[in-house]
Amino acid sequence: MTTIPANSPDRTPEAIRRALWENESAPNGLLRNARAEELTAAAEATGDRDLLRQALFGLVKAYEFSSEAGKLLVPFARLMQEWDRDPSAFDRQDSHAFHWMFKWASSGMLGLPDVPLASMERWLAEMEYRYRVAGYSERAVRQSEFHLADDTGDTERADRAFAAWTAADRDAMANCHACEINAQGAYWADRGQDEEALRVWEPVLEGGASCMEEPHRVLAKSLLPLVRTGRVDQARAHHLRGYRMARGNESLLPTVARHIEFCALTGNEARGLELLSDHAAHLSSGGDPGSRLDLLGGTLVLLRRLLVLGHGDRPAIAHEGRRHTVRELHDTLDAEARAIAERFDERNGNTYESGRLRARLEREPLLESLPLGVRTDRTAWEPSAPAAPVPAPGAAAGGDALPELVAEARELRAQGHPRAAAAWERVEQLVARSGEAPDERLAADLLDARAVRAGHADEDGARELFERVASAHRSVGEPGRAVLAELRLVIAAVRSGAAPDEVRRLLASASASAEALDPDDPSRARRIATAALTRVKLSPLLTDHPAQDDGPESEGAGEPESEGAGEPEGHDRHVDAELAAFVEEFSAVSGGSTVEDLLAEAESMRAALAWRAGAVERAEALLASAARRCADAGRPWEAADPGMRLARLLMDTGRLGAAEDAARTALAHGSEIVAPEEQGALRLTLAEALYRQDGKEAEAADHALRAAHWFDAAGDSAGGGAYARLVLAQSLGETGRAAEAAEVLESALPELLEHGEERAVRARDTLARSLRALGDHRAAAEQYVLAAEVAKGWDDPGAHAHFASLAAECLSAAGLRAEAVAAYRRVVELWQEAGAQVSLARALRSLAWLEAEGGDRGTARELMARALDAVRGDAPELLLERARTWAQTAELLLDELYEDDDDDDNGDDHDDATGVTVAGEDADAKDEEGVRREVVALLERAEEAFAALGPDVLEERVRCVARLAWTLRDLGAGAEPAAPVRALIAEVSALDSEEARAFLPRLESLVGQVTRNHVAG
Repeated sequence: MTTIPANSPDRTPEAIRRALWENESAPNGLLRNARAEELTAAAEATGDRDLLRQALFGLVKAYEFSSEAGKLLVPFARLMQEWDRDPSAFDRQDSHAFHWMFKWASSGMLGLPDVPLASMERWLAEMEYRYRVAGYSERAVRQSEFHLADDTGDTERADRAFAAWTAADRDAMANCHACEINAQGAYWADRGQDEEALRVWEPVLEGGASCMEEPHRVLAKSLLPLVRTGRVDQARAHHLRGYRMARGNESLLPTVARHIEFCALTGNEARGLELLSDHAAHLSSGGDPGSRLDLLGGTLVLLRRLLVLGHGDRPAIAHEGRRHTVRELHDTLDAEARAIAERFDERNGNTYESGRLRARLEREPLLESLPLGVRTDRTAWEPSAPAAPVPAPGAAAGGDALPELVAEARELRAQGHPRAAAAWERVEQLVARSGEAPDERLAADLLDARAVRAGHADEDGARELFERVASAHRSVGEPGRAVLAELRLVIAAVRSGAAPDEVRRLLASASASAEALDPDDPSRARRIATAALTRVKLSPLLTDHPAQDDGPESEGAGEPESEGAGEPEGHDRHVDAELAAFVEEFSAVSGGSTVEDLLAEAESMRAALAWRAGAVERAEALLASAARRCADAGRPWEAADPGMRLARLLMDTGRLGAAEDAARTALAHGSEIVAPEEQGALRLTLAEALYRQDGKEAEAADHALRAAHWFDAAGDSAGGGAYARLVLAQSLGETGRAAEAAEVLESALPELLEHGEERAVRARDTLARSLRALGDHRAAAEQYVLAAEVAKGWDDPGAHAHFASLAAECLSAAGLRAEAVAAYRRVVELWQEAGAQVSLARALRSLAWLEAEGGDRGTARELMARALDAVRGDAPELLLERARTWAQTAELLLDELYEDDDDDDNGDDHDDATGVTVAGEDADAKDEEGVRREVVALLERAEEAFAALGPDVLEERVRCVARLAWTLRDLGAGAEPAAPVRALIAEVSALDSEEARAFLPRLESLVGQVTRNHVAG
């Protein structure tokens, strides 16, 4: 063991004991282990046997909860020597710890292939003998036997030991209930009985049993069984919650490996690589071979999956001092894992460990994709090879399928169906596979599809492609499609930065071509209408007027400029008039049946103008009409966008139920939309509408999760995807799933901080709430401080004060009293500047309690007086705060009194030689009576105020009366402690409220308690 210099102050027994105590609370890991080794060497050098035992216990414990559990055998053997030398030197607690650590020793051997099987059997026999002598049940022994048999491939013995283990009585040596459940569920999972495993694990998964490492480990073990049994939502939740618990914990590296494996088998390879990166240092560190093999196994499942996806030459993570590609890292770790497995096989005398590793590595993905909600660079790890061509539904793979597929593509294109583009891609693939040149008409269609893709992607060559498309369609006798290409050419020219004069020329040419179409051409009316609408849409460019936003199209559209039915102004008025004329003119064309989607688009544009002008009702009517037109015309996918805008308008005007209905309808209309960003926007709209309504947060979380997934697929993780994750985190937080919420939001926070101050503050506030719920008050305080810093520059000073107050609360909850005092002092200044009386009083009271906690009672009372002064006035909310201040001031005085009593108990109030009371005691008694009378006066004023405020504050009034009664009882002579309680009972009995009457048993019990042993003066 490590030695330390002889002149080190740590060599004194007192210093060593103090250091041992400090090391007990140090983080698990190699540093704690090294310190424990050093202290054990120092303890041994003192010759103090008791101190040595204490150090050995600490060293065994440090090893057990690290990646070096196998090392505990040596110090435990030393403890055995100490026990055998003199068992009486071990007190009851040490005796229990000694026998408990036998289980650690036996399990620690399993991860060391160099320990012979015969040695492990001898240790097991020794454990059984000593437990029997000590009078313990065989339960822990049989569990150790089970693990020995199970880890060495002796299935029959494992089954027998499992039955004996679970049948034996639980006693003081039985493992904690949560750990036993972990192992028992794993028994069934390893035998392919997922349902039984999940049933056994349920008490841990549901929070009924826990310990230092549970539910961490069970959450990870449940992942694949949950996916295999179709419980994917639970699997997702367990991953987010469980990984947060296990992350960075050395003793839980096998658990981390299970999370990595889960990601690899559910289409979340990018997430798996992030988890691996978090623990990259452990791939190069030592640890016992068993735990290392578990870590390598989960890692290799991921790396093998990345190889299958074609990413072998991509950089993975640093290992052994240099960056490795996926293939290099895989080959290195694979060789190491197989070598470790072979060492276990040699010890076990079979190939069990190698077979188990091989089965793990050969697992196939369970799901193509399981959205997790967290932000990852998923698109960077998509399959690098192009996907195989997908034949048309119902079509054969041969060339004779082409005519049917072309007909289907043309029909979808004529409908304006969102799946038309995919159909043309299938046609292209089939033509390419056939090796034959398409006919002229099909060639024109394929060129058309290629140009449309280029136009959507804003490619530089789009304009030239549309010129070629127009020429190609004319050459095959399709002038209607040629005109459409000309119109698309206009838009491509605008996007490429063409001058207004050139755009006017191109639009005039396209419009003339549309008018020149044969009157019998079924596309003529539609082409003319498209040209007319294009002219209106481009009017800001063509008339030198600036374009404006489209109103409630997306999240955060904002409030209208004015309330009521306003009218568009300036250029907006001109555009609105043109759009109205367009609708009137073309509604009459052939009944409007061929241009309904164009009319709907015009109405959506008018709705945006109306919304901006404050004409909310008109905007609502126009959007509803637009959606209805598209749905009635058999083009429901076109109804999705105006329906979504309508939902957002309704949300922004506070009609959440109607907004939810509109969003659901829009989502249903958009079921055939293939564009991922559009699907994401539809899901996000419904998620927001649900989140803003109480009790619907769980469904909101589901839609927000799906929205984030769609935005990721669209390559918009930083924009729509980040905002969807904010809504997801808020929804998860509201349903009590704080760990999941924090994990999701932390992954998206960097992007959300770029979304503007309001959203950045909202994100930090949401994250802080989740961290508070998880008990991480220090981290929550940091988020609130950062939010307050941003809000400091806002017009409303209350926002800055609000977040500063929350930061102060968290600092106090974290036990950082000095920091909390400083924070509250600043908060008091901020609320004073904001003129917020109620908030100021609350901050002053909080600060008073902190000062009292620090022993400054005078300052605490002054702060309570300031709090009372801050809420003078007649408003009910001010009276409530005065009542609370009176009540808390009374509590403060009583706390001081009780603290003084405790000091007196430990002081020198009596002459130890004579037992005579010192002269100051009578004065102290009079002071105590005076304090209690002051407390009674404060509580009576508080009770009177609570009474004036009515049943809404009945619970606070009951607490106040209870404290008043107890104080009256302590006063003794002349006091009637039960009087205020009886008065309140009479009043509550007369109330027609079950909620109020629920307090009666408590009050009646209080009467008996305060009158018992009370003696009137």
